[in-house]
Amino acid sequence: MRLIVDTQGAQLRKDGERLLIHRRGEEKSRDESVPLNTLEQVILSGQGVSATTPLLFDLVQRGIDVVFQSQHERFGFRLVGPQSKHSALRVRQIQVCTTPVAALALARPMIAGKLHNQAILLRRYRDTLGGRGQTALRALVDQQTRAAQAPDAEALRGHEGSGAAAYFAALPGLFDAAAWGFHGRAYYPPPDPVNALLSLGYTLLLNDIVSTLYRLGLDPMVGVFHTLDYGRPSLALDLEEEFRPIIVDMLVLRLLRQQLLTPGDFSAQAGRCTLSDDARRFFIAQYEERLTVRVRHPAWEQQLTYRQCLQRQAEHLARCILGRDAAYTPLLIG
Repeated sequence: MRLIVDTQGAQLRKDGERLLIHRRGEEKSRDESVPLNTLEQVILSGQGVSATTPLLFDLVQRGIDVVFQSQHERFGFRLVGPQSKHSALRVRQIQVCTTPVAALALARPMIAGKLHNQAILLRRYRDTLGGRGQTALRALVDQQTRAAQAPDAEALRGHEGSGAAAYFAALPGLFDAAAWGFHGRAYYPPPDPVNALLSLGYTLLLNDIVSTLYRLGLDPMVGVFHTLDYGRPSLALDLEEEFRPIIVDMLVLRLLRQQLLTPGDFSAQAGRCTLSDDARRFFIAQYEERLTVRVRHPAWEQQLTYRQCLQRQAEHLARCILGRDAAYTPLLIG
């Protein structure tokens, strides 16, 4: 499980085989505790959240990912325990990712997979798409075909960008965009509630993928599609592409269409829209639940949770990098 602590003033410490959360001003009897052996990741949100050295030492020794971030979900840093001993994988990753032909062979199916999954999402709401949505659907199918055959990385980025533009132009037709003040995708800072939800969801998903890549021995910073940049987890962003529509976007749409969140759950200040504490915790819980949804994985012909699919796709990517799998196959939903 993932533990996110965002109450400013909270202190975390080790109590035997449990993680104890103490909130200042609260009675000790109301302290919360979590079994350490159930944790996969601990996220400390905001500089007002602290953890003792014995706890941090124990977490990293157990291989539990520890992430520090701002109260606005901006990544700060992570604590990493003993690294994977698979040095040959890391060497081969650098070789593949810095060889344009090899990198492109991995990147093309990733982006084609993303475009496919975006098109599937729109198709599920075919009855409410309207003319703009139908145009976007055709554009996504076309860009998917072109992406799968892109001659170079620049062309592939063009197809991804064209598909994204069409997709986000159609998205407002799937909910009451006017009530939510949504006019399209805007990254940082998010100016409206929908963008705030998307950004939070993508951040949670990226954290999961980074942790998975670290455990396998891959370097999340060296990718095949996203360009190298200081501090950018390029490979994690690459792997995230095919999962964004089916995990985060579908979750956000369900919450909006079922009115499980309202515009009153958000506030805006200095051009930044943020969730209330209760809304953020609700969304995170919904995200965690989304990861437990089972889908049929076409490559393995098994019913797997989305969390298991993240792990399987990362393992598949590692085998492709090592040359053990002939070609990368993205997770495609139907």
